[in-house]
Amino acid sequence: MLVLTFGALALAAIVLAATLAPAASTLERAVAASVLVPAMAVGIVYALGALHAITPLAWALTSTLAGLAVVVALGPSSRATLHRDAAELRDAWREIVREPLTLVMLAPAAIAIGLSTLAAGALEPWAWDALGYHLPIVHDAMQTHTLRVVPTSVIYVNCYPRLLDVFFVAWRLCLGDETWIEAGQLPFTIVGVTSIAAIVRRAGPSTGRSLAQASLWAALPIVMLQLATAYIDVAVGALCLATFVLVTSSLHGRAELLAGVAAGLLLGSKPSAPPLVAVALVTLLVRAHRARRLRAGVLGAAVALAIGAWKYLENVALHGNPIWPVTLVLGPLELPGRISMAELSASNLPEPYRSMGWAARVASSWTTIDSDRWVFDMRLGGFGPLFTLGLLPAIAMLSIGAARSERLRERLAPVALPLVLVVVATLATLGAFWSRYTMAVPGAFLAAVVVASSELELRWRRAGQLAFVALALSGLGLSWRGLTDGGPSLFEILALPPEERVTAYAVDAQEADWRAARARVGPDEAFGYDACFGLPGRLRRRDGTGHIAFFGEAPSEAALTRWIEDEHVRVLALHDGPEEAASIARAHPERFEELFESEYPDWQPCVVFVVR
Repeated sequence: MLVLTFGALALAAIVLAATLAPAASTLERAVAASVLVPAMAVGIVYALGALHAITPLAWALTSTLAGLAVVVALGPSSRATLHRDAAELRDAWREIVREPLTLVMLAPAAIAIGLSTLAAGALEPWAWDALGYHLPIVHDAMQTHTLRVVPTSVIYVNCYPRLLDVFFVAWRLCLGDETWIEAGQLPFTIVGVTSIAAIVRRAGPSTGRSLAQASLWAALPIVMLQLATAYIDVAVGALCLATFVLVTSSLHGRAELLAGVAAGLLLGSKPSAPPLVAVALVTLLVRAHRARRLRAGVLGAAVALAIGAWKYLENVALHGNPIWPVTLVLGPLELPGRISMAELSASNLPEPYRSMGWAARVASSWTTIDSDRWVFDMRLGGFGPLFTLGLLPAIAMLSIGAARSERLRERLAPVALPLVLVVVATLATLGAFWSRYTMAVPGAFLAAVVVASSELELRWRRAGQLAFVALALSGLGLSWRGLTDGGPSLFEILALPPEERVTAYAVDAQEADWRAARARVGPDEAFGYDACFGLPGRLRRRDGTGHIAFFGEAPSEAALTRWIEDEHVRVLALHDGPEEAASIARAHPERFEELFESEYPDWQPCVVFVVR
């Protein structure tokens, strides 16, 4: 179903991009198409949710028919553009396979994506934010067949912009079970790599070489580690690159609409996105005004706001703050929240980094080659040797060279605007030293270096390309064990029998207990939890059967009994304590059998029971 449904959407996206931006370059249209696919998937899921029809069958029929309808309706009018794009991409592929060095440059990305995919399929979800608030949205949509305010005590589930989580719903609808649910960011590597290549192509390098060299972005350690989780930062970095490609592309046809779609997806993906989108939309409006297309620019900006702004408006209505629960300070105006941006950005930072200023943290992060702990949630470091030993010194030399050489400035001129905007907008956050927040920056640096290096003699250019491949491979060698942070290696886990594999590594050492508890839940029953438990994404069975239910009332025997009956709860995780819900269950052993206690009372003070 994955190939059928997303294949139909991809065909429709290609036709739409060709129709709306016939004057853009082939790679710019490819960027637009790669953004339109998730945009259409999100739109279809929302439409199905409005009808309470989020089911695999409804998704398959709707996405396939919608995709084919677009192709039939618009295909003939864009035939010449499609033919030209197909010919260029065919020639690019021939160029890639004909040149051994170009093929070698694809190897790091292939290895990184392969390792990430293996980890996503072999391991139980173990990333905190995925289990806390990304996957619960997916699970709730699958069990209720709609998109709603999810009953939970985890605040980010319902106040966080969720467009990428809705894309994960579309991804899950294509899967038979939960095995590959954490591979949902993989399509966004296409968005990121194609965006970098599209920028490079503006300065002259061929399409094939541009794509091959741009693929090194996917081999950054933080990208590889994140691709194995249901996080969203790879997607956000890719959408950032795509947005600035499209807002700086040729403004002909309906190109502003494509830029608006990309900016809207980015805006609706993460609370840190508004500054990025503000810079992008101002750029779009200024360029549209200069091209005497201001009305089209305003329409593109309106599309972006219509797609991505609604969660911020909802937060204002409910909490008085668009990025609640983070306190928002705008000059003299302070909007209420539970935590300040400074506290959030410094969370879990050890000394001496906690006492450093912003610039010192960024410098430390960017110059960290190896890391004490490679993991999906990198606070400092994470870009690896390719960035620190390759891109960073190259950018420094480019900056000096551009100040002295008019020829180099002319060479970089076609790509300067999107690259400068990406870097400046991405760094405009207190958390810019977190590598997972700034994955677009290495992409911008990579594009600039590739463009500048095309001026070198062939032997020196090839030497540089081989050096970058070596640095990328060394980064993967340093970081791949972070796919199973602190546990057995991925290959040791893959060597285990399937029944042992899923409990070999997880968010804590009790995965076997949780798996046995989940197995007690029948198809029409629920695994329940109360406010003590902050990882509701952990309660879903891998085969997708059963439901998840939240006990949000004050603990009392009557309330607990009523909830169990209403929700058909079979297994439940309850707060441990003398006056908490677990004490009520323990007082009635004839009805509740205690399965196990959490071994982590500091962050998960619960007891798990099965209802007899």
